[in-house]
Amino acid sequence: MKFLTVKTLLTIGVLSLSALGQSSFASENAIKSAIDNPQRPQTDRDKDDKRQPQQIIEFFKVQPATTVLDVLAGSGYYSEILSRVVGEQGKVIIHNDKHFLKYYGENLSKRLEDGDRLANTVRMDISLNDLELEENSVDTIFLILGYHDFFYIMSEAEKINVTKVLAKFKKFLKPDGIIGIVDHEAMVGAPSSVGGTLHRIDPAIVKSQMAEAGFTLDGELPILQNNTDDKSQKIWDIPGGMTSRFVLRFKNNK
Repeated sequence: MKFLTVKTLLTIGVLSLSALGQSSFASENAIKSAIDNPQRPQTDRDKDDKRQPQQIIEFFKVQPATTVLDVLAGSGYYSEILSRVVGEQGKVIIHNDKHFLKYYGENLSKRLEDGDRLANTVRMDISLNDLELEENSVDTIFLILGYHDFFYIMSEAEKINVTKVLAKFKKFLKPDGIIGIVDHEAMVGAPSSVGGTLHRIDPAIVKSQMAEAGFTLDGELPILQNNTDDKSQKIWDIPGGMTSRFVLRFKNNK
């Protein structure tokens, strides 16, 4: 058995910290490069100030050469950025259900019509209740402005089984994988039903349900909060769409 000297242990520690810093820096550079990519549509760029994608993606700890599941991805605003962040060795799964496809399907199809541009993406149009992926196959799940739609009932056939879906997420994610959630904030104590009326959700509901599903709250980011937002109003009635949005990061404990 070999024993390491104090000097050797310190050297290993310094090298480990250096590697960690380089990994973080590489991700920051990859994110900035993805956001600045000239191929991004102008309609996406117009949303950047409101969405702050650089800080959001950094906070959710997305790294190159990883797999990201973009849940209820809509027209693919984040999917496009993430595709370039994870790079050729990574993959982005773009998910939508019937409800989202009704509003965003056409724009998503236009985004993906040139298959070579976002070649590392996979499109999955399916109800969340029926979504299936390999166990421990996903590094990060993005759920951006979609958690409240867990409680929007388009039809009984498409009603989302929240407990079932969160259990699926836990299965898909690798140990210590991340779920990043951003959504329109509802009034404190508002019931989950406002997800289908005001299209908002009380973050306390999200935290409670995620904890029950076995996820640990790993951080909160206040950069999208807006204290002037009237949370009793529908999101479309807020001037400039400047709703107060919460940003939560959860870790998968296995």
